[in-house]
Amino acid sequence: MNAAFSDYARLVPSVVTLSPGHTRVVRIGVLGNLVIGAATAMFVRWLIQVSGASLNVENGFGLVLLGLCNLFVAFVSARWVTNEVDKLVLRKAVFKAASAPAAHPDAMGEMDKAKPYTLYVLVDRLLPRKAGHR
Repeated sequence: MNAAFSDYARLVPSVVTLSPGHTRVVRIGVLGNLVIGAATAMFVRWLIQVSGASLNVENGFGLVLLGLCNLFVAFVSARWVTNEVDKLVLRKAVFKAASAPAAHPDAMGEMDKAKPYTLYVLVDRLLPRKAGHR
């Protein structure tokens, strides 16, 4: 669900190198979201059991409520990881944009609606290149 709300709709995680500083970030993808969410939900359930609280899920309502709570915890934890990566990508995009020449108004409109990694790529295209380099 988190991958649908962000631009991480790839199935598998990927590592992207951002410049300047050659910082590597992991774009976690759908599988990464599922793993992070499931691990966090299982950890929270384990914490509840270790604390001595009992989970009464004998009736159907308790089971549905427990499932919704686990889904919420899974979504929030995966979203938090995604937001941290987005924050780093946006910082790098701003750093690049500060050193780029003025952009065309159409490019600015496209950047205004872009997701974080797409914005980074658009800003990277604004920078002048030396002859023979891509």
